[in-house]
Formats: sequence, C-alpha cells, structure tokens
Amino acid sequence: MTSPDIDSLVEKLKSDDGIERQHARHDLVEIGEPALDALIKAFEIKEDPLHWEVAKALSQIGTSKAAHTLVDALEDHEFSVRWIGAEGLIHIGEDAVIPVLKALEYKTDSIWIREGCHHVLHDMLNRKLIKEKTRECVIPVLKALNHFDAQEQANTAAIEALRKLEG
Repeated sequence: MTSPDIDSLVEKLKSDDGIERQHARHDLVEIGEPALDALIKAFEIKEDPLHWEVAKALSQIGTSKAAHTLVDALEDHEFSVRWIGAEGLIHIGEDAVIPVLKALEYKTDSIWIREGCHHVLHDMLNRKLIKEKTRECVIPVLKALNHFDAQEQANTAAIEALRKLEG
C-alpha cells in the first residue's frame, strides 16, 4: 500500500462516523509495519477521536517499533489511552521491557508512568511473556513500584535492571 493510501486511512481515524474509524483502524492494523511511521506521527496530534484510534491501532499492531509511542501513551490525560498503551506494551512482550524500564528511569515522578509500568510488568510476569533472565530483573522493579516510596525505589530498581539487561 502506498503512503497516500495510508495517510488517507489515518485521516479517516478523525471521522465522526465510528464505523468508518473502525474500518480504517482495521485496515491500518492489517497493513501493519508499513503504517507505523504515519501512526506514530499521528499520535502526536492530541485530538479526539484520532488520538485514541491511533493508540488502539499501534496497540493492535504490537511491534517493538511502536513501544516508545505506547510508553508515551502511559502519560496521556485520558485513562482509556493509558490503558490501551499498557495493553499494547504487554502485547509486544519482551521487546517492550527496555522502553518500560527507561520510562521508570527518567519519568518516575509521573504517577501515571508508575501505574502504567506496574500494570505492564505485572501482567508480563503473570502471563509469563518474558524470558527468565528478564523476569529476574523485573521482579525487583515490580516490588519497588509497590513500595511506599515508589518514586525513588522504582527509579533505582529500573536503573539496576537496565544495567543487567543491557550490559
């Protein structure tokens, strides 16, 4: 599919007609990877219903290239966009762990980031979506997110987990 076709589908995500939006989103998800750049760019536009639809499409495509944008969704003012972002990161699985931990490294002052990262890491552990080595690194982060001083504890735990996973 050509870029103008993708662009026109993204434009349809702004429609007042919910069925038209749903069909456009479905088509973009079917296109998959080639639609990611246009969707990631469109996510920066904070207009409803476009913003929600783009988050949903990125979540459904579920590739590592979308992970950073879905992490950004964890800070959205709309709860539904935050939830979709978390579910998309869970769907991505192992490839989303590093972006999630980096969010905790740099943005632990955000309660929404902490809550979203907790949701993501908790579900990844419970669903056994990550490798054993990653699991061992993530468990202390999840415990830190449950700590009364979660902001500081999660930051320290995330940095340590990143050190182990990246080094």
